Amino acid sequence: MATKKSSGKPSENPLSPTAKTGGGFKVQVFYLAASSNSPSAPIKDALWFATYPIIPRIGDCVFRDGVYYRVERVFLYENLAAGWCADVEVTFYGRR
Repeated sequence: MATKKSSGKPSENPLSPTAKTGGGFKVQVFYLAASSNSPSAPIKDALWFATYPIIPRIGDCVFRDGVYYRVERVFLYENLAAGWCADVEVTFYGRR
């Protein structure tokens, strides 16, 4: 039986096994209350981890605890260890 030799090159798979879980991409989401001047916006800063099928993009909306948030900034990370793939900064999204 032939054995495979390692080429010493990093995997050509762009997603390391720790970057993507079976259910999607793990991201850290943060909301700064000072960024919104809407009277119906949450008044406390928030930080949470979430797993999405794709990493949210600028302009996307995410939902948490009965509130919609709009993605304003996304910071991607090359994930070499267990952790999250991106930081996602959101603001309150009030339906008009």
